Amino acid sequence: ARKIYEWYEAKKEDHREHLGASLIGHACDRYLWLTFRWAASPDFGGRLLRLFDTGKREEARIHEELRGIGVELHTEEGGSQITCRDDTGHFGGSIDGIGLGFPEGPKTWAVLEIKTFNASNFAKLKAGGVETEKPQHYAQMQAYMGLLKLDRTMYIAVNKDTDDLHTEWVHFSKTTFRDLNDRAERTIKRTTPADRLSDDPAHWQCKMCNMYKLCHQGQQPERNCRTCCHATPVADGKWNCELHIKGLTAAEQRVGCDGHLLIPALMPGAEAIDGGVNSITYRDTTTGNTFTDGPTLKVRRRTG
Repeated sequence: ARKIYEWYEAKKEDHREHLGASLIGHACDRYLWLTFRWAASPDFGGRLLRLFDTGKREEARIHEELRGIGVELHTEEGGSQITCRDDTGHFGGSIDGIGLGFPEGPKTWAVLEIKTFNASNFAKLKAGGVETEKPQHYAQMQAYMGLLKLDRTMYIAVNKDTDDLHTEWVHFSKTTFRDLNDRAERTIKRTTPADRLSDDPAHWQCKMCNMYKLCHQGQQPERNCRTCCHATPVADGKWNCELHIKGLTAAEQRVGCDGHLLIPALMPGAEAIDGGVNSITYRDTTTGNTFTDGPTLKVRRRTG
């Protein structure tokens, strides 16, 4: 079992290039920005990664079952999962499918969204509905519908313990989509992170967050192009480097370069007090010492 878990951990996925519709309903604006800027990678263990894979495998079964009851279902475009993006190219996602012939509305094309739950969460979902019990899923579907210009989603939830199914016919909300799209636009345009959801490290939502160590424990952010002062998101989902005056491929963004200059707001335990073209001087908020960050420097500290 340990070896299997290690195998999953060894093949973790890279950072997502876009701001995902599956995240846009998250409670924290800071989390969205840190994720979009690749500030830290989720620290999922092998067991949890295997659980995620179980959810993905369930999709193929639901696809087969829907076709079996007469739904005209499209799950791929050009051999890849169907995607949607906003006008900037930076916000969107990949959908589980688009179908026609669902019993709830047989003449209406609809987005398909599939999720899996344990028995406890499944019971809550069935009793309260997706908008109340899983607002992030609801936001995800609203984003998909708005970007694809469709007005229905078939939401299918699977109870992993009993194989029970729960389905909801979700309608498009123009107001909700507008708010979500505005939130995505603000996140993409921000050059600094938003405030924390809570300054209390014991806050329950913070403690469950992938960015907890970064926000509350002073973890160093990852050094790649998206955490660098010189990188800027531009049209068509692309990024430019203002230092090297060039566009950046996704591969280049992940590796970064020797000219990396960390966005000051991401420097843990310090405040910026001075800066040049490619260096920033900080004061340590605990010791009062100063240090300089720059392309050829190793964050050197000296007495202020």
